[in-house]
Amino acid sequence: MIITVVVIAVLAAGLGALYLRMQQRQRAFFADRVAAVGLTPAPVEPWLADAASRAFGVPGNAERMVRDQRLWACDFTYQASRTATAAKCHVVAMSLPTALPPLAVFPKNPMLPDNLEFESAEFNRTFSVECSDRRFASALLTPRVLEWLLRYPKLQWRIDGGVLIAWNVGYWTADTVQHTTEAFDGLLERIDPYVFKDFS
Repeated sequence: MIITVVVIAVLAAGLGALYLRMQQRQRAFFADRVAAVGLTPAPVEPWLADAASRAFGVPGNAERMVRDQRLWACDFTYQASRTATAAKCHVVAMSLPTALPPLAVFPKNPMLPDNLEFESAEFNRTFSVECSDRRFASALLTPRVLEWLLRYPKLQWRIDGGVLIAWNVGYWTADTVQHTTEAFDGLLERIDPYVFKDFS
């Protein structure tokens, strides 16, 4: 009996020490990322957690958020089933001048039907677009915008109310935040101003 208690106590102490080490590593990993990206850590905002769930199509856990006045990034984990390993992902969001209708652009998926096609054959081969408003999709995705997006063939993003959201596998890094920021800045520069007036 005493031996059993001692063994249980030793195992509990070992597991506790392992948990603390893992927590310390996670904090150090997050601190390194914060220093590299130049954004400020903040509590995850509910709207971003909801937007992340919509982007991935499943409810999950958003955490380790950083932000500035127009940009947010957070890690996102979810489990496709009770027995599945948690998927480690991230989202990066940038504010829009005004809220716009939903629209999603993502790398070509041959399993999905092509309901929308655009003037650029290369864009049509590279991306799929989901949007219930064809007029809005055509107004936003002009040839100038399509040409810019082809520079970022692996970027998947969507308009979610008043923000652009990009999502992908793996926790966010300084490189992924910078890459997404550059893509979104160029996209916003190329969207015709009337889109924000006519479709807001």
